Amino acid sequence: MTQELVDKVRAYVAERRKQIDESEDPRQASIDHLKEIGYLDENGEVAERYRGGIPEYCKPVTRTA
Repeated sequence: MTQELVDKVRAYVAERRKQIDESEDPRQASIDHLKEIGYLDENGEVAERYRGGIPEYCKPVTRTA
């Protein structure tokens, strides 16, 4: 990941955090954001793919040599 990309991601996160903090209901705004990114399902529960921890295909590969 390039430094430029890291800076863009940090700027995006800071802006989203600011929007949530300044909303009328920060708690609901946080819940809505988690639904938007797919972490929560439409019922506000942890999405099936995240139950039980990080999915196997997302875990880092350890190398031995």
